[in-house]
Amino acid sequence: MPKVSICVPVYNNVKEVKRLLDSIRKQTYTDYEVNITDDSDGTEIEELVSGLSDERIRYVHNERKLGHIFNWNEAIAQARGEYVKIMFSDDWFTYPESLAKLVKLLDENPEAGLAFSNSMQVSEKESYKRKVSEDFIPRLREDWRNLFLGNEIGAPSDTIYRNNGTMFDEKSNWASDMVLYLRLLSQNPRFVYTDMPLVSIGMHEEQYTHSFSDRDDRIFNDYLYMYETYHLKENERCREFFLREYIIKFGRGRKLAKSCGISGWDFYHAKLRYFWHDILPSLCRAVLRKLGLCRGTKEKETKENGDGKREKEKSS
Repeated sequence: MPKVSICVPVYNNVKEVKRLLDSIRKQTYTDYEVNITDDSDGTEIEELVSGLSDERIRYVHNERKLGHIFNWNEAIAQARGEYVKIMFSDDWFTYPESLAKLVKLLDENPEAGLAFSNSMQVSEKESYKRKVSEDFIPRLREDWRNLFLGNEIGAPSDTIYRNNGTMFDEKSNWASDMVLYLRLLSQNPRFVYTDMPLVSIGMHEEQYTHSFSDRDDRIFNDYLYMYETYHLKENERCREFFLREYIIKFGRGRKLAKSCGISGWDFYHAKLRYFWHDILPSLCRAVLRKLGLCRGTKEKETKENGDGKREKEKSS
């Protein structure tokens, strides 16, 4: 059996799949299999794979379209290796040594169930290194539930984990990656991290998470699901964060807050703070602009990856 199962769910993007497969075949570490599960309409990707004549690549064209998360899990279900390495098809390995370094993280830390790296974020216009905040790793080591405060692990392609049958939770939507990591860390809270950008993440507007609006109820439902499933009300930081960033901002009521272990005082205090610091200033600016007393100012552009900070770099 191969040591590593590289799991690649694909859908109608033969150009990106070729880039990924090229990066895999350049890896100095070779004890792997590649499991491709294809939700595509045509046969372009199948023709690409058959033309490579590489027995390490196992290809399956789904008889019916499974959809995002279900196809992701179908690729993982094919894994026979000791380690699972998810690679979304629009991502690729940054260096020929990337897979070797990821495998080494788990080999040299047998107590850890999960390893992850930094990544390069790459679009048609720019490329920059994603960088976790200084307190993220210590916070996550202190209590794995603190991941709820912000997913700075990154995209699933940034990770590698021991194959114990863990898959994406098919009840999740926008936060499916965070739910996967919480599943893994709840089973084994020990992890390994490197700040090397071993994986490159292809960024484009067609990505799954870009199909959600800022106030999409599915986002709130994912956070509520994580909060309840992993008993996060027992963690004070998680409780305060969920109240401030989701219950209040998504307009949920006192009854839900109470079921989440939040007191009436904390609920109404957070609601007042949100009105005073967010709603009222916005209303004032809108009125002043309408009266012609204030011009809209262009905010300084910053780069952030969800809750994780990024360090901008020039493309090579």
